[in-house]
Amino acid sequence: MHLFEVIKESKVAEDLTAIFKTCLATGARINEVVEIKGSQLLKHKLTFTNTIGKRNRTVPISNKLDKELHKPTNDKLFSCGYGVAHKWLTKSLPDLPKGQATHVLRHTFASHFMMNGGNILVLQNILGHQKIEQTMIYAHFSPNYLSDAITFNPVTQYSL
Repeated sequence: MHLFEVIKESKVAEDLTAIFKTCLATGARINEVVEIKGSQLLKHKLTFTNTIGKRNRTVPISNKLDKELHKPTNDKLFSCGYGVAHKWLTKSLPDLPKGQATHVLRHTFASHFMMNGGNILVLQNILGHQKIEQTMIYAHFSPNYLSDAITFNPVTQYSL
């Protein structure tokens, strides 16, 4: 069953939907998103202050997500915390290997960012990694993605 269908059963479905959408749209960790306060949301930008790297990170967001998240408050935007979000994520994705639920949305963001033509250095900044090697772990590629090496290599363009 689809993530967003399963969480409809929750009493905090609206918050969970916004939390998971934000994770998928920004590459943020669940614990970063559940702690967002209204003051961290600026026009089309979201600043994460509760990061593992202990450094603030500002990420652009779409107009649509900006409108969905906007609340006239400086308090936390979401009523549920990490425990509730994690519970519903694992309930909706039961086949995940143990320990994978924490970062599955972050990995999904990174993989799609790269498969859609994103730059690895930009991804590094979005994810807030100090070392590019950390980012490369997140930037999984689908098996078919490697076939682009045939299409995009410089030799293909010439009849040598």
